[in-house]
Amino acid sequence: MRKQKESNASGKEYICPYCFARVDLTKVHYMCSGQTCAKTFASTAASTRNAEQMRYVSRDGQNEIDPEKSLFYGKDPNGPDAVIARQHIIRNASGLCDVCRRPVYTRVCPICHNTIPPGAEDEGNRIFVILGPKGVGKSHYIAVLINQLKNYVSKEFNGVLNAATDSTTLKYRDMYYRRLFEEKRKLPPTRSFDVSDESREPLIYYLRLFDSEEPKVFTFAFFDTAGEDLTSTDRMMALSLNSFISNAAGIVYLVDPLQVRYINQRIHVDNKPPVGPDESDMLNNICQIIRTNRKLKAKEKIDIPIAVCLTKSDVLFKAPENEEEDKVLFGPCSTLHIPREHGRFDRENFDQIDAELEEYLRRCLGDNFIQLVNGFRDHCFFAVSALGCNPTGNSLPRGVSPMRVEDPFIWLLNREDQ
Repeated sequence: MRKQKESNASGKEYICPYCFARVDLTKVHYMCSGQTCAKTFASTAASTRNAEQMRYVSRDGQNEIDPEKSLFYGKDPNGPDAVIARQHIIRNASGLCDVCRRPVYTRVCPICHNTIPPGAEDEGNRIFVILGPKGVGKSHYIAVLINQLKNYVSKEFNGVLNAATDSTTLKYRDMYYRRLFEEKRKLPPTRSFDVSDESREPLIYYLRLFDSEEPKVFTFAFFDTAGEDLTSTDRMMALSLNSFISNAAGIVYLVDPLQVRYINQRIHVDNKPPVGPDESDMLNNICQIIRTNRKLKAKEKIDIPIAVCLTKSDVLFKAPENEEEDKVLFGPCSTLHIPREHGRFDRENFDQIDAELEEYLRRCLGDNFIQLVNGFRDHCFFAVSALGCNPTGNSLPRGVSPMRVEDPFIWLLNREDQ
């Protein structure tokens, strides 16, 4: 696995999984654990009318405000909706609270004031983004992937996956797991970054692997992006999505076969959606954003690995009703029927699937899409199904039966340059 990049001789660099800023870990801010320091700071500043300190005090003088987090959530730091600081913030590297004079240990990003996890210097953090058009199944994929990683894959590879924060635990349980796995209902569409604070909050997990002499710990941040936020480069720039896409450790790009015109016109299934936007256009937007942000020349390969996944692929295993439908289905000889070897990185299995799906997508999506994927130095094609069945309206009467959702993630973690 790739080691965390050093930013200079004295410190290391950390990519904040909330605002995507590259942070020098020697220049972070801190939060004091004292329960009264924020109130004390506000009242002292209000009584002394210290101009510098008053920048961080609410209009009524009762609370310390957090201008950095206010701006992160699109709120006016000088207005009535400014974010209240529940704990006093120290904006220097002294390591001491300027109110109670006790040592402080909780580090926060100096740009957005979200917590930096302990051990960030050594563990590294890897931001994986799930991208694709509206209705492709991003939320379902993330929900099922996390469940598979936590309950099956981590154990298979002698590891454990845990939520990094209480916020992640509650968000996953309330927004994903309960509705999908317990209530057996489809998840609602993801809301855009510009209307939902929740969409800006990643699901952050620690993956600990114990196979080697020295256990490895990695921090992962999963983002659920709304398809409409990816429709143009201008929109991605306006929402600052360009930063987190360009800083990603890996991209999982989802393609819904039922939204592909070639497949949609030939397959016979219930609840078939309309033909979606051109997959090449959206992928091209993503490529242009990355090239611009990373200052890549036209001939240079994009150095972010991409796993291109055909979602909802369970619908492609049905018996063909005619010759035209047979052109878009996977037959009994498909390599997708061959299970990967348990407990190891089965490169041969992935290579076989990659070769079959590249030809399948070339036929269904055209050469232009394949050429865009080839613009990434590292890429691989997969077929997955998060739900494993075609929902009846919003309900999943048979529950969730995932198919190979973990394959892209296993590939991303086992590339040769890791």
